[in-house]
Amino acid sequence: MPAATASGADTNGSTTRNREHNQGNQDKKYTIEQKTAVIRVRKCSATAFYEILGIEKGCSDAEIKKAYRKLSLLTHPDKNAYDGADEAFKMVSRAFQILSDSEKKGRYDRFGGDPDSRFGSASASSASPFSGFARSPGGRGPMFDDEISPEELFNRFFGGGGMGGPFGGEQE
Repeated sequence: MPAATASGADTNGSTTRNREHNQGNQDKKYTIEQKTAVIRVRKCSATAFYEILGIEKGCSDAEIKKAYRKLSLLTHPDKNAYDGADEAFKMVSRAFQILSDSEKKGRYDRFGGDPDSRFGSASASSASPFSGFARSPGGRGPMFDDEISPEELFNRFFGGGGMGGPFGGEQE
């Protein structure tokens, strides 16, 4: 019996075979229409959802769904081997995810940007991310800018004035 080698090569005189690993899409092709769709989508801004789907603002839900179906078939990486098809497909899917949800679509239409991002809207990018915090009653800045001890914080949460609080009787 021949000895095994670390490389896995056969040592008893036979020729070794070239062991190529196919990634799955080397043999796949793409059409001109698929290539054009990928190039067009990838040129769009990541948050230009209407432009990505190739539809106008204010279109119906049926038109959004129809545009998504068409583009997702053209850009799906299992059907399109053109470079960048996977990124284009993700952009198309994200656009549909936002525009098919009435709440997210409303926020996108009002503020722009990605409605799921904390800093995605145009107004949020120019303002401080902390601008929405409550102000103190006197209007002197954030409500909680004074230092507070852990005991005081505990008492505020659990409503105890003394050590007894809600967990026990009053101390004597």
